[in-house]
Amino acid sequence: MTGPAEFKPATVEKIWDRDRGCCAKCGKPLVWDRRGPGLGGWSVHHREDRGQGGVKRASKGRVQPRAYLALAANGVLLCGDGVAGCHGEITRNEVPARLGFRVPRIGIRRPVDVPLLHALFGWVLLDNDGGYAPADEPDEEEMAA
Repeated sequence: MTGPAEFKPATVEKIWDRDRGCCAKCGKPLVWDRRGPGLGGWSVHHREDRGQGGVKRASKGRVQPRAYLALAANGVLLCGDGVAGCHGEITRNEVPARLGFRVPRIGIRRPVDVPLLHALFGWVLLDNDGGYAPADEPDEEEMAA
């Protein structure tokens, strides 16, 4: 069973199909049956981190829902897990945020609004239906917002 900020199996399939079964950062082909930690493993990365607050965030005394964290635009396939491979590099902040793999949790922009430099497609905007559209490379100011 998945938690409220975890990707449902149908969403993982959408992300797998969109990313063509390849790591979105390096383009390495992945094997469906090897999901999880270990040799040749892969995972689905949350572009906007779930953090300790799960799908809700307190703001000025109110709890705001963050259900979009479990939607396809917030997920990309990456080789490795949060420690190893491309997923580990992103988790350790070795990949510049301006490439779109990390969306700030401050809530100004949602994952659907932040371009991503995808290994297979170049600069794209991801949608919640498991698709993508070409995007212009953002400038530094745009990615900081």
